Amino acid sequence: MNTVNSVDEHIENSPQEAREKLRQIRKIIKKVSPNSEEKISYGMPYYGYCGRLVYFIVRYPISI
Repeated sequence: MNTVNSVDEHIENSPQEAREKLRQIRKIIKKVSPNSEEKISYGMPYYGYCGRLVYFIVRYPISI
């Protein structure tokens, strides 16, 4: 697994067929929780607001 430092980097390092779905998930999270904190935690995108909100990861084969 590659070490990434941002959600943008995580998405760009994900398989091509998953990138648009990951961008959509990110957009939805930011829309419904605009004050949430976005970061990488345990190598995955993490969103927190008053605690853990959501993590997401791509699994192989792609099943988003």
